[in-house]
Amino acid sequence: MKQLFAILLFISFTTQAQDYYSVDAKVKQYPAYTSAQRLANKINSDFTKDPDKIRATFRWLTLNIKYDLKEYYNPTSKQISFKYSNEADKQLKLQQLKDQVVDALFSSRKSVCEGYAQSFKKICDLLKIESVIIKGYARNTTGEIGAIPTASNHAWNAVKIGLEWKLVDATWAAGYAINNQWEKHFTEYYFYPKPSELLRTHFPDDTNWQLIKSPISKRAYANQPIIGQGFFSKNLQLISPNKGVLQSKLTKFLVKNLAENHIVGYLFKGQKYGKRATIIIENGIGSFSIDLKGKGNSELYIFIDSEIALEYKIK
Repeated sequence: MKQLFAILLFISFTTQAQDYYSVDAKVKQYPAYTSAQRLANKINSDFTKDPDKIRATFRWLTLNIKYDLKEYYNPTSKQISFKYSNEADKQLKLQQLKDQVVDALFSSRKSVCEGYAQSFKKICDLLKIESVIIKGYARNTTGEIGAIPTASNHAWNAVKIGLEWKLVDATWAAGYAINNQWEKHFTEYYFYPKPSELLRTHFPDDTNWQLIKSPISKRAYANQPIIGQGFFSKNLQLISPNKGVLQSKLTKFLVKNLAENHIVGYLFKGQKYGKRATIIIENGIGSFSIDLKGKGNSELYIFIDSEIALEYKIK
């Protein structure tokens, strides 16, 4: 799991989805349950609709579980082996191992992404809601632009509502780390993000879980700029530039739905203070230009309304 470890970070207020206001308010009153079963029982008693149960599960995890930075930086090395007599026995023992991860999360109130994902699925299982754990690669730093993923480093979930699969990432929604400290901060964006948008940061090992008609390649994923939730939460769409590496020259940025009342600021790696860009609106497309001359081998950070929105490398 990687979540906003950049030193430069602007925190914004994210409003809760109004459809879930009553669910969220009720879950905030829940105690710190010590088992998935007890939490599932409470959710079942309070809610009758699956969407509300899913939301309650998601919010409880983001409210009560802290990301385990110590385990992230210094992972415990474990080698597990076991014998089994048949496939059913194998699956039973694998489930027991997964349940140990869930139990550890509930007892310690902390975990890495595996614990969040396993716990979300376990509670959904108890609620008889179909869900899966998605393993893959996640990125959120400019240094990762152009780096093709070679191994999984993150886990998130998909949950089925009716005939449709929806994506959730309770780990990234719960907060972020800054200066080696975990900061609790709920981000609504990671509850049912659009699949095409989440692919800017999350790349599943199984391409079926991209949930788009034409899956993208690892190379295409790696070559994108870093796009933050501060961009998608405003219903913006990047038109250009779509490559994550820019030439050191005057560069024009085109963004659909960017409005004159948006404030666009930018700074380069190592700078303490940024500058404000001038927005021009034409036919529903917002544009602004940034002079990258003399900024080779640097990084560009673009903020919209004080939220990190776009990150690029500069050649």
